[in-house]
Amino acid sequence: MNTRALDRPALAGQPSSRRLAAAYAEEIRCEALRLLRNPGLAFPVLVMPVALYALIALVVSADATAKDPIVGVFLFSAFSVMAVSMPALFGIGTSLAMEREMGLLRLKRAQPAPAGSWLVAKVACGLAFGAIAYLPILGVALAAGSLPLEPVRVVAMSAALLACAVPFCAMGLMIGTLFRGGSAPGYANLVYLPGCYLSGMFFPLPQSMHWQVPLWPQFHAGQLAMHAAGIEKLQFVPVLVAVGGVVGFTVLFSAVAIWRLARKG
Repeated sequence: MNTRALDRPALAGQPSSRRLAAAYAEEIRCEALRLLRNPGLAFPVLVMPVALYALIALVVSADATAKDPIVGVFLFSAFSVMAVSMPALFGIGTSLAMEREMGLLRLKRAQPAPAGSWLVAKVACGLAFGAIAYLPILGVALAAGSLPLEPVRVVAMSAALLACAVPFCAMGLMIGTLFRGGSAPGYANLVYLPGCYLSGMFFPLPQSMHWQVPLWPQFHAGQLAMHAAGIEKLQFVPVLVAVGGVVGFTVLFSAVAIWRLARKG
């Protein structure tokens, strides 16, 4: 009986798996509400990619797509990478930088919540909002007939694109840990926008610039999508190189973020 009495406090101090799941779910819910209540962030990252895709792919490049359907797949991949990466990068990076600046991370550490629940919530919302931004582009492309792929290829390409949001979540964490809240969006654009253009995501680059293309995560994300779609004409590196690039950038950005959080918080 004494043994049971001694064991009860230890058991009481350990939250059940149900309570842990509820704590993570509550953290994710609060993070999602915070993003939705910020129209200055939610509107651009959710609406801009599909609006630009409809304008450029379906109007400006309509003749080129009609002559070569692969152009339509190329543009769909480019704007899809934009759709899945922007919420992950800007949503996580900006919010984390502001929370660090206001001291909210120290407050969260003092609360009786699972360690790292705020981190799981940010990554989960980054992936979820990336999927929400991607689905309208997919719907517009299928409705317009500018995605001439088999259903299996469409599913594989969608899975590859959504998975490619992970390195941009890591990039957002890195930016949020390195810079202050007011400057984090500027630094995010300073890293993100050159990568969109210098990676050849929207248009082919001259031969003299091909050496620097693998330095950008957007390139590897686009290559992974091309392999999933089965477009051999646009496959410039083997699939293992594309997968290695996505994983490598994820590890690199995550390592910098963890180092910074451990060093300064």
